[in-house]
Amino acid sequence: MHQKVRNPTGVRTLVPACMAAVAYIDPGNFGVNVESGASYGYALAWVVIAASIVGMVVQYLAAKLGAATGLSLAENCRERCSGPVRVQLWLVTELVVIMTDLAELVGGAFALNILFGVPLLVGAVIVGAVSFVVLAIRVRGHEGFEVLVLALLAMVVIAVLWQTVIAGVDLDRLATEIAPGPMEPSAALLAAGIVGATVMPHALHFQSAVCRPVPVVTAAGAHGKGVGRDGGSASIARDLRRSVVIAMSVVGLANVAIVLAAAVLPESASGDLAAAYAAFGDVAGHGAAVLFALALLASGLASTVVGAYTGQVVMQGFLRRSYTVWVRRVVSLAPPLVLLALGLNATQALVLSQVVLSFAAPTSLIPLVLFTRRRAVMGDLVNRPLTTWVAGAATVLIIALNAYVLLALV
Repeated sequence: MHQKVRNPTGVRTLVPACMAAVAYIDPGNFGVNVESGASYGYALAWVVIAASIVGMVVQYLAAKLGAATGLSLAENCRERCSGPVRVQLWLVTELVVIMTDLAELVGGAFALNILFGVPLLVGAVIVGAVSFVVLAIRVRGHEGFEVLVLALLAMVVIAVLWQTVIAGVDLDRLATEIAPGPMEPSAALLAAGIVGATVMPHALHFQSAVCRPVPVVTAAGAHGKGVGRDGGSASIARDLRRSVVIAMSVVGLANVAIVLAAAVLPESASGDLAAAYAAFGDVAGHGAAVLFALALLASGLASTVVGAYTGQVVMQGFLRRSYTVWVRRVVSLAPPLVLLALGLNATQALVLSQVVLSFAAPTSLIPLVLFTRRRAVMGDLVNRPLTTWVAGAATVLIIALNAYVLLALV
């Protein structure tokens, strides 16, 4: 069943932007932000802020690409890249989807374990099953899908902000530690995880897909023309930009709040979300600990649904093949469940999955910047030179950070 999407204007651009923003406050963010705060206090908060700004820029480009071409980022890669490049981009993007599924399932499973004592593997299966239920709402065209996901997003944001208020912030210490400075290898590894969790390459594919002014597919493909060459391009660009800035500012604030709240924890709480939950209870009281667990659960449920939709967009875009969303979901859930069944360190896997996303990010950012700078592709929605320069510089800095981390680990 197809669902019509009008040309994005005004408030109609805010809902897709908020849906994409769900990916920026998923359990992967919790994992790296809690470990950053517990291990380094406020010292890496600036990385979260900088990565959130980069996320705003590239999400805006992804929204424009979908609006201008009527194609998702994956479809644009298929249409405009050579065969070998297209295959490599697809494989890396599939790895990104698997890593995000891992983070989402592990995060939700951790929350169920903390709150109700459910074993991690069983919790992951429950989270996966819930995602099937919500996807059924989406496939059948019910408006409740967006309402549910956005309600979960609101729950996450409110919970982490209130938790930070309860935990308290040492303003004098924050002013001293937040300035950027040299990073030791372990801090750089966490910084890469923050970048992967905050720039989040799979969200670019989602944003470009939901901003298409054409029928959007749930289980079968459809294509159409964009709006970039028609009238009102300046208004469309303004509305897209405003919506992305609003949505990304909210989740960026929430991510910074997680770091600030975790900064009150002892270093022993880093590397284990269960230990962080217990430490929140000891340091800030039971209410703060429960808010942490509830926010983690809500983020896992919301992001796993968005991730499932993104996986479908990626496969249809790169391969032009329409597998049902159910088959696609089973395939993408299998690797994370196998890893959990093998008994891996779940929190460590959560953090490392975000580092993988940082290393994979340039494979989405580079084509996105190249496409959106070309008037032949974008029409009147083409980037301004400054926009291209900022996005290009951010991509280079991410590559440089990844190279530093790689050299430090070798």
